Amino acid sequence: MPTATPSSARPLRLRAIVPPLLILPTIGLLLSGVITWINIGFGADFTARWMRGFLSALPVMLVAFAFMAVLDRKVQQVFAGHSVLVRQLILAACTACMMELLLASAVTLSNRGLAAGFVSAWGAAFLKSLPVGLCVSLFMGFVIKPRLDRLAAGQ
Repeated sequence: MPTATPSSARPLRLRAIVPPLLILPTIGLLLSGVITWINIGFGADFTARWMRGFLSALPVMLVAFAFMAVLDRKVQQVFAGHSVLVRQLILAACTACMMELLLASAVTLSNRGLAAGFVSAWGAAFLKSLPVGLCVSLFMGFVIKPRLDRLAAGQ
């Protein structure tokens, strides 16, 4: 006969699972909005194209999110001799570059297609959105991730 999970354990698991599930789409909305603005500017169809870009970016973000654990382990291994701060900064920069590369690709493709000028539009979207991605990544690494880790540990 299966044993019932104590009711006190369920809220703890939910508290550990729900924040990451909310954070990923929030980051996706922010970054896809910035990239859409870079691609097409503000116009009458901005919101519709932003939402289309956001929806096209979600699967890419899931792949990137899964890859971030691997990236974290690699940064910890390669830069093991450096301080925790240096490793966190390197991880934030690598994560931002990876996310912006993938999101700029998905959203620019959604907004412009593979028409002439795609590469220059993608390059502009990547470079111009990178500062926003770096800010998000630094905030995630230094503020949100430690809180999520504490939540997951049950503290």
